[in-house]
Amino acid sequence: MRVWINLVELAAADIQWRQGMPYSLDYEDFYWSLPNGLGESFYVFLQQNDLPSRWNNLKAADRSFSIGELGFGTGINFLNCCELWLKTAPTNCTLYYFSAESVPLKTADLAKVFEQFPSLSAHGQALIDSYPPAVKGFHSIELYEGRINLCLMLGDAQEMFNSLGESVDQRHSVYDKKPIDTWFLNGFSPEKNPAMWQKELCKTIASLSSTETSLTTYLTESEVTKSLNTAGFSVNYKQGFADKYQMISATLNASLKNYADNARGTNQWHLNQLPSRPLSRQPSVTIIGAGIAGCTTAAALSKRGYNVTIIDRHARAGQEASGNQQAIIYPKLSIRDEPLPRINLTAITLASRYYQTFWNRGLGQQCGVLVIPEGERQRKQFEQLGQHFYHQKSLVRLVDNAQIEAIAGISLDTSHGLYFSKLGWLPPATICQEILKDHNIALVQGDVAQLFRNKSTGQWELLDAKGEQLSHSDIVVVANAYHCEKFEQTNFLGITKLRGQVTELPVTEDSQSLKTVICGEGYIAPPNKGTHGCGATYNKAIDSTELRIQDHQTNLDQITKTDQGIGRAIGTVQLNKLEGRANFRCTTRDYLPIVGPVPDVSAMLETYESLRVDARKDSPVMGTYLPNLYINCGMGSRGLGYAPLTAEVLAAEIHQQLGPLERELRKAMHPSRFLIRDLKKKRI
Repeated sequence: MRVWINLVELAAADIQWRQGMPYSLDYEDFYWSLPNGLGESFYVFLQQNDLPSRWNNLKAADRSFSIGELGFGTGINFLNCCELWLKTAPTNCTLYYFSAESVPLKTADLAKVFEQFPSLSAHGQALIDSYPPAVKGFHSIELYEGRINLCLMLGDAQEMFNSLGESVDQRHSVYDKKPIDTWFLNGFSPEKNPAMWQKELCKTIASLSSTETSLTTYLTESEVTKSLNTAGFSVNYKQGFADKYQMISATLNASLKNYADNARGTNQWHLNQLPSRPLSRQPSVTIIGAGIAGCTTAAALSKRGYNVTIIDRHARAGQEASGNQQAIIYPKLSIRDEPLPRINLTAITLASRYYQTFWNRGLGQQCGVLVIPEGERQRKQFEQLGQHFYHQKSLVRLVDNAQIEAIAGISLDTSHGLYFSKLGWLPPATICQEILKDHNIALVQGDVAQLFRNKSTGQWELLDAKGEQLSHSDIVVVANAYHCEKFEQTNFLGITKLRGQVTELPVTEDSQSLKTVICGEGYIAPPNKGTHGCGATYNKAIDSTELRIQDHQTNLDQITKTDQGIGRAIGTVQLNKLEGRANFRCTTRDYLPIVGPVPDVSAMLETYESLRVDARKDSPVMGTYLPNLYINCGMGSRGLGYAPLTAEVLAAEIHQQLGPLERELRKAMHPSRFLIRDLKKKRI
């Protein structure tokens, strides 16, 4: 019997205001102990880490700076950093801020905190507008056009930061992720919150640091000092803020460096035993495929300073699976604590923020998405979801029939639905083209048939069907959906090419009032240029993009089955006069995207041969991957929702950064997962 564990919704912080300062009833302490909490934050964390000088002298070539924080709390440290970073750092550099919080504040409490500091009100509002639901896991928030990226990690600090790193013994110098540059230890005192000051957590902090990393905290308790010393930090006492006697500043001492041995004895197949080293010059990247996956990946790499070119067999971006007039950010949630629903949740929350720029330009509509249950069983599941996310109504809320009519604009029969107010529809081809324009990324027309790595130059050569070179670059990302099967290096993935046809239904007098996307058996979007986008079919073993009348009928039947009220609004339809579009999705066995480095298949099969004999055999052996070759595909019908997340995950991997997703979830999307599973099940 399988036991399902619910997604963990964290309890919000219980706050009282005393003497004009927020007091935590959970930890029985003030979030700051002096009236000038803003000044204390600046002095302890920014000034004593020398951030004004370091950021002012940051070289544009560095491209980024990273901060790790224990205890996001009221967010004051983060807002102080926003203010200073925007004033001092080069405009083409990004601040990556990783902060763990187990008891997050409600947005209403955050707003009250920010009222105390008018100088930071604009930054505070930007944070509140993007604040994530209180669900355990990583939540990536991009602010100020990518200049600041907050990864708010909700949950136990040790668990979160351990998941940010990798399960590998770093004393062997095999793991080359860029370390955290500065740490803010901002938690409550050991007396109030002993879990935050355990030695294991400090060791994890050390494992994510280098001897160049700085660390500060306003605390001076002996427990703090001992834990830092045990982890290899050299601790210094400095003058505290205002009337406080002392505070702590620390660096990782090379002679004392004692990284946490995070090797768990588990298979390290997702790690490369021979990681690629950064080139002395600015590396070039070619991305194959100008759909939404390729374009978002191009943008994510461009922000990190890479010279990016996209090559596609079409002259314009977004002409295949990304070519529909109205594409939906389709939410698929579950309360089950499994990779698929957890990744879906992370993806749609990130996507809703990512596409805000384009909605603001008048592209598509952030009109919300209303999901109608398909039968009694799903209705009960929706009620569970509504209860589970009761305090996260900005993300999703359970609505009854009366509310539904106000949301939808048309009369519907359903008694319940789930409403995602921050989602909507977009024209994906236009979005792809806008992304390339925004980041000044060149699109080259060409049909890549073969990939060849020139060992003398170390570059990848992209060849056409005649073997003639179309392009060459240091790094290649395969993002051409099901076409990845034609490359020798990626044809092992076993992806499925699945036809989908969309129908364009004429707007009627009744249907013109529809003002949200409705999803169920099928979907229908609000009016756009006189039609409603409606779909979509799932056709196996059909290799034609010609429109089929029977598929129009299927789409009509599905949306009518979703709710009879939609059928009434649409009225009588002449099937033979309908327009639409058909193309192909790229789907995977487990319905998750394929994102990451491309494995050397023969070497991987040899390395993990023992899994055929014993599927549970543990071995801390790392995998073997083809140098500087990556893939981002397999998004099925959820490309718009997945693409911003997978792009950031892959760009972080290529740039050797700590990523925006927990290790478990990154592995769930890894290109090698199918090889490992098939070995264990003796399929290969």
